[in-house]
Amino acid sequence: MEKEFKGKIWKFGDDIDTDTIIPGKRGTIPTIEEMKKYAFELLKPEFGSTVQPGDILVAGSNFGCGSSREQAATVLSSNGVRCIIAKSFARIFFRNAFNSGILLIQCDGIQDYCEGGDMVTVEVGKCVRVNKKAFPVGTVPENLLAIVEHGGLIEDTKMRIRAGIKKPVRRELDDAQKRKSGYTMAEKLLKNNAGLDHVQPGDIVITHPDMFMIHDIYTPYLYDTLEKMGAGKIDDPDKVTIIFDHCMPTAVAKNDYAHYNAGIALAGKYGIKKLHIGQGICHSIMHEERYAKPGQIATATDSHTTTYGGAGNFCSGIGTAEMAAALITGELWFKVPEAIKIVLNGHLKDGVLSKDVILKILGDIRADGGQYKSLEFTGPAAREMSMMARFTVANMALEAGAKCGLFEADEKTAEYYGMALEEIDWVKVDEDAVYEKVLVYDVSGLEPQLSCPQGVDNVHPVSEVKGTKIDEVYIGSCTNGSLEDMRIAAEIMEGKKVPDDLRVIVVPATNKVFKDAIAAGYIRTFIEAGCVISHPCCGLCCGMPYGLMYDDERILSTANRNFIGRQGTKKTLSYLSSPAVAAATALAGVVTDPREAVRQITVRGTGGIG
Repeated sequence: MEKEFKGKIWKFGDDIDTDTIIPGKRGTIPTIEEMKKYAFELLKPEFGSTVQPGDILVAGSNFGCGSSREQAATVLSSNGVRCIIAKSFARIFFRNAFNSGILLIQCDGIQDYCEGGDMVTVEVGKCVRVNKKAFPVGTVPENLLAIVEHGGLIEDTKMRIRAGIKKPVRRELDDAQKRKSGYTMAEKLLKNNAGLDHVQPGDIVITHPDMFMIHDIYTPYLYDTLEKMGAGKIDDPDKVTIIFDHCMPTAVAKNDYAHYNAGIALAGKYGIKKLHIGQGICHSIMHEERYAKPGQIATATDSHTTTYGGAGNFCSGIGTAEMAAALITGELWFKVPEAIKIVLNGHLKDGVLSKDVILKILGDIRADGGQYKSLEFTGPAAREMSMMARFTVANMALEAGAKCGLFEADEKTAEYYGMALEEIDWVKVDEDAVYEKVLVYDVSGLEPQLSCPQGVDNVHPVSEVKGTKIDEVYIGSCTNGSLEDMRIAAEIMEGKKVPDDLRVIVVPATNKVFKDAIAAGYIRTFIEAGCVISHPCCGLCCGMPYGLMYDDERILSTANRNFIGRQGTKKTLSYLSSPAVAAATALAGVVTDPREAVRQITVRGTGGIG
């Protein structure tokens, strides 16, 4: 590719998330050609109609954070954006942008010397220049430059197919090699899968993922990409599952054709037998069906793939182009991440849940504090957490930009997966491993936490937020839609009523959770309290049906994101909390500390909630 080129600047600030680049409600438009008109619709509505081929974006830190939706990159490349210069990039967007043929350059400094409309000169691997000032930049690996030069990963993979795809050979490490000390959990999992004796942060390793997952949002794009690559078959259909959850029931025009039918066509053409239609949320099904196992590697077309790390699985989201290439080759590269050890000491009090723990951590380290890091949880409080509680924490590690969030595999893990402990107990924290930093928390004094508008890391203790009027409460999502979460909320709401002017929506994560919650009486409790119960799906969490909000309305949700416009309009005010806070708030109509309700439950003799 050209080693020097110029372009007009579009300037952006920090933490530009993928919902801002392409709003969730636009993310299901069947064609990129139509979708690209809505790029930056909420922030710069003129962008889609006035951007020119060759234009360059200049932004602050953490550009492309949030959802893994590859459309955020493809709408930019389709609009002709050639290059993005930012202080830092979110990890999934980084991969997606290169795979879409956009050159990414990390540079801290140019942002203070330019404005939108200025011209910038890029000398690849040397510097960027604007307004007579030069800023040095690092080199770009030749393999990434080649993908950009070829116009993206599709053309690059087509070249590999023409050359002949060879079945990947996987070297198996013996038990002693797996247990070799001195490595972080991420390093152990990657080196074991790649069959390497040693890895260290920054190494590029070729892995052979044990499981791939695609959900319905991406089925038409994946099918189209595989067609464009000329894929007549994929490496191993038994390692693939397709899950219909975001568009269930169909809620956006043409969903029923473009997404549902594309998923069926994918399964039929490539022999994929693990097909889940309307059975629940993809990430919950992935561990419920034991698809993503401890000690293995899984990947999916969704950012919250980090969920399975609660069981000691290295799991991370990728885009559809990269998914197509990985399905064909059976291989996927990863850069070995630095790791942050998070030690959770003490014991959680009744009414304080694992959601409060991860919200507290997110508020401390901020939305980019774990950028491309492995967050590794240990300590007494981590070990006391149930599997569902661990999945909640790992799920939201992504909101700090983490590559993965990992818990040690222990007796609880082995029991949940029906595995022998000795098969997986090597997935643990080594005291002699090298961590970038160690964070220590005593959770004994932690109070319930809320993420406040408009960003997941805008976290405050409930004592600072209580009394805030709420218009709607949403209990569900892959973060907090488990049977355990249903129980916690139902125990608080039992025998009580929600206010007439408050909407409360409950969505169990999967059909199994739904049926078990019916059997346990939780669903009856919700209905008698005045809640609306909806079929298991992603629903409002990703901006689909079931209670979208209007200007200036406030929603409190147990979901994982409160980005601008995600659950309604750009003026909707969104709060995140644990199911205990959500249930207590649902009864009062204002943000409420659940600990008093929990004390009342204990007095009634049903036991505490923790």
